Amino acid sequence: MDNETPTIILAAGGTGGHVFPARALAEELMTRGYHIVVATDTRGLKYFDGLDTKIPRHVIASGTYSSGIMGKITGGLALMKGLAQSLKLIRNCKPIAIVGFGGYPSVPPLFAGQLLGVKTVLHESNAILGLANKLLAPLASQIALSYAHTAGITDKLKHKAVFTGNPVRQMIADLSILPYPAIENKISIMIFGGSQGAKVFSDVVPLALTALPQEMQSRLNIIQQSIPESIDAVRDIYSKSKLDFEIKPFFDDMPEHIKKTHLFITRSGASTTAEMTAAGRPAIYVPFPRHKDNQQVFNAEQVEKAGGGWMILEKNLTVEGLKLTLQNLLESPEALQKAAAAAKNQGRIDAAHRLADIVAEFH
Repeated sequence: MDNETPTIILAAGGTGGHVFPARALAEELMTRGYHIVVATDTRGLKYFDGLDTKIPRHVIASGTYSSGIMGKITGGLALMKGLAQSLKLIRNCKPIAIVGFGGYPSVPPLFAGQLLGVKTVLHESNAILGLANKLLAPLASQIALSYAHTAGITDKLKHKAVFTGNPVRQMIADLSILPYPAIENKISIMIFGGSQGAKVFSDVVPLALTALPQEMQSRLNIIQQSIPESIDAVRDIYSKSKLDFEIKPFFDDMPEHIKKTHLFITRSGASTTAEMTAAGRPAIYVPFPRHKDNQQVFNAEQVEKAGGGWMILEKNLTVEGLKLTLQNLLESPEALQKAAAAAKNQGRIDAAHRLADIVAEFH
């Protein structure tokens, strides 16, 4: 590394929702000539595959807030180890700034930077400030928000909060210039629930789709991600219908599918809502129900309020209810087109650029 090249550390938890925007920012900052160092956990490493192999990637110890005395002791010790690792890392690479993307693994590098007087920027991908970012916010230099209205931003934090949007991969951002696919003979619906698929989607969605009138079924093309143990059962349900369908446990060509799809049925994780709105695709969002802070509910509410989709809580997701929702939408294609336009209006394809501008001010 050239000693004259400014270094920026990106710290993120190990899930896609934390790492995808970090990767998008890394790509943007590299085009501006910055040297990037990544700090994450073992889960997060895989999300940086394919990125410049010269980027150093450091696994930082971290602990979660667990119940019970032993859980708290174990988590505390892991955080202390991560703090020591982070202090050493920062002293070695002397960054001009550290950008955190939430998740417990982001806490040690950000807090270490704050102790050493390094400028720190927090990026919140959800529509509610996460616990890690909430802990770090008082000493942060700036807080970048994915949603203009983010719960948890107190009066004391408003002066350092700025709306940037949630960075998405360039291949997703490129979809924004394409028109919503024409609704002609076939309407394409894609169902997915994260990297492994949501079981409730395998249990409810196929039955709702096959309950539609047969004439309507014959006009549908269904692409569904299903957990492996449910694939045979889902395929059996669809094979007795008039639906065209494809089922897989995982799809690695999402940009191509997004380009062709008219309606999604999906979770409302931060990366998913960012990609749906950036591409201008309407969705029926079923938030993951077991987050302590209901972050996916907040995300889906923001998109629904903007008119870019519809939210159904998992406890309310029934075969008959989903069937009626789908039938109403499919009988009024203009509703899908209107929602697509509203979703695109909410999308921020320049989020990585905006976030990079904030970081560049520290140089």
